Amino acid sequence: MRTLKSITIIFSLAFVFTQVHAQEFAPVGTAVAQFLEIGVGARGSAMGEAYTALTDDAASAFWNPAGLAQVDRRNVHFAYNGWPAEISIGGLSFAINVEDIGTFGISAIYLNTDDMLVTTLSDPEGTSGQTFSISNYAVGLSYARFMTERLSVGVTAKLVSEEYFGYGYTTFALDLGTLYHTGFRGLNIGMSILHFGSDIKFDGEYIDFSDPKSVGVDKPKNFETYSLPINFRFGVSIDVLEDPDNHLIAAADMIHPNNNLEQYNTGFEYGFRQLFFLRGGYKFNTDEAGLTLGLGVKYKLLDNYDVQLDYAYSDMGVLLDVHRVSFGISF
Repeated sequence: MRTLKSITIIFSLAFVFTQVHAQEFAPVGTAVAQFLEIGVGARGSAMGEAYTALTDDAASAFWNPAGLAQVDRRNVHFAYNGWPAEISIGGLSFAINVEDIGTFGISAIYLNTDDMLVTTLSDPEGTSGQTFSISNYAVGLSYARFMTERLSVGVTAKLVSEEYFGYGYTTFALDLGTLYHTGFRGLNIGMSILHFGSDIKFDGEYIDFSDPKSVGVDKPKNFETYSLPINFRFGVSIDVLEDPDNHLIAAADMIHPNNNLEQYNTGFEYGFRQLFFLRGGYKFNTDEAGLTLGLGVKYKLLDNYDVQLDYAYSDMGVLLDVHRVSFGISF
């Protein structure tokens, strides 16, 4: 009975994925909440974001909620991204395992900017010192559990909000995920559907300066509807080398967003005695992102605390370099 349930879950997610993958083209630039597509957590980011089948701590809430089922006690994860154009992106997640029930989690992402000048067609250099800033966030509640000894599933329900100079929206979205441990050389197969929700519309009205009918008679327009950046991810990871001192993992992800072309990510992680880690990866078929590198250290603090500190570097082409740091603790 359990085997039948596991197969049903895997094939249900696979069916949804293939239906979306079958679209002939992606409507680029039609999705809002782009901050949700930025990788949160230095470990996964350093591996080229090939992380769907490998994530296993509280940060799983940002990649594949099924990974939360592997948290065996309590885990806290903090992450910070220094993004181009003086944009700050951060994430916080907490997960707790409740015996015989499953793992519960809470997570949050934010995006903030420095003050920017308000400009108009008549004042392109600024309007007498007027400024505005951007503040976007998403807050989620997660639940995950093992359906069998090898298969875990997870779900996150979250609130997403954006605001730009008085125009904004608030909506709900879902993340769904599954993770299967084959038992062969650490081979994992993961699948997730992220940011699934209904179309949204910004509040308020605006003057369309490109439309003479709107400008000439001062007739504001209503905003059009937009979709959330729904991402369908399929990933695998496998142990290439494993002995008491050396551990090498290879991973790959295929990503189909609803607002862009398919992306392909690859990555690796080398661990020495499960204390020191070197990571690298590459993101294919992206506009600017490509090479990623990183390192990490894991150590035991006192007797009951496992601490992990990670760093990631990303080459963003003309957008320059991006640096990420994250900190996790299990207790």
